[in-house]
Amino acid sequence: MKKRVLIFAHDFPPYNSVGAFRPYSWFKYLPAYDVHPIIVTRHWDNIQNSPLDYVVSSAAQSITYEETAGATIIRVPYNSNLRDRLLLKYGNTRFSILRKALSFLGMVLSYPFSFFDNKWSLYQAANEYMKTNKVDAILSSGEPFILFKYARLLAKKYAIPYLLDYRDGWTSKDDNLRTSGLNKLLNNFWFRYFEKKYLRAARIVITSNPFEQVKLKELVSTIQTETVFNGYIEEEIALVENVKQKSDVFRIAFAGTIYPYHRLEDFLKGFSMFIAKIPNANVQLSFLGIEYQPEQVERIFTFDKNINAYINTTPRISKFELFTKLAESNLLLVLTNPDNRLLPAKIYEYLALNRRVIVSVNDHSDLERIMKETNAGFNCNNASEICEALEIAYLEFKQNACVHSTATDYKQYSRKNQAAVLSNILHSV
Repeated sequence: MKKRVLIFAHDFPPYNSVGAFRPYSWFKYLPAYDVHPIIVTRHWDNIQNSPLDYVVSSAAQSITYEETAGATIIRVPYNSNLRDRLLLKYGNTRFSILRKALSFLGMVLSYPFSFFDNKWSLYQAANEYMKTNKVDAILSSGEPFILFKYARLLAKKYAIPYLLDYRDGWTSKDDNLRTSGLNKLLNNFWFRYFEKKYLRAARIVITSNPFEQVKLKELVSTIQTETVFNGYIEEEIALVENVKQKSDVFRIAFAGTIYPYHRLEDFLKGFSMFIAKIPNANVQLSFLGIEYQPEQVERIFTFDKNINAYINTTPRISKFELFTKLAESNLLLVLTNPDNRLLPAKIYEYLALNRRVIVSVNDHSDLERIMKETNAGFNCNNASEICEALEIAYLEFKQNACVHSTATDYKQYSRKNQAAVLSNILHSV
């Protein structure tokens, strides 16, 4: 008999983010493992690949229900609040103090008072559905972590278990632990009070990053934790499995978002050292899809003008085009930071594309473990090691017109296999 699990997932396709692909994979694969997922999300029908996608009202203004073979999607309208409308009408330059005040009130007061919660309609839609439809368990995927509140309320109301899914940490996330002043007080006392409240009653707590489990158990020692990794979608990789590495230029590629905490400069310094050693190197460093982050483009091109001729950037491109360009590349770059221990989701796609990986820099945590476990490539600690790794890869490229992947044992990280792991967890509650 299929287990019916209601899943709160604020981010969901057509919205394009790692946070959206995680629950989408559950929607796609869980029915094969005797789980009927009921996804509760918002309408994402004005996608412009812009940060404003998050705040613009949805075109659809009614709840819709989509039934597929063994799965359900409930899409709920989103209506811009006053802060959103000010931002959409006047941009970032006007009414900034008022917008910050409204954001602060919404952030702080949404947990005790639904009036301040602009996502409360998700709870209401789920509640209406559960009045007339059987649900065996609830799973909330955060962030936004307000979804954890909805899981707790509905689980208590309908006397069923709930599970919490952390894509990243909340109050124990590395960068949140380094806040100061009012932000530190809010994080360590206000938000942590609610996080511990939701953790205590959860049947199982799931993380995509095993490192977070240690910190969560420091908050509530009695919780049961499990790991469900992010991963790659086999069907997407299959579309480019016959794409060969290009041999005309040594191609290094990075895909995705660059965050301020990423150790980008370490890589650029190592790349600069490599160019200084081999000034006539036939090499191209591509940052794919990065042009929607102009501040990061500036960060790249202001580091060292002597390497700018070797660097190119692109606007956002389709996933198929992105995977094609990655498959044509000889070396794939992961950026991280040991002071912000997050497990970059792109590592799984890099492994599945069967291309050698270079990391800047070693996180000494979960990414390091995966790099060792799969023999994925170069896990560098500093610019000198990056330079050395580039020399090794470039020499192989010059000799063989490609850089062979050394990765093994990575198929466990397919989204399908991780959905199977999740299904076992769900069947256990």
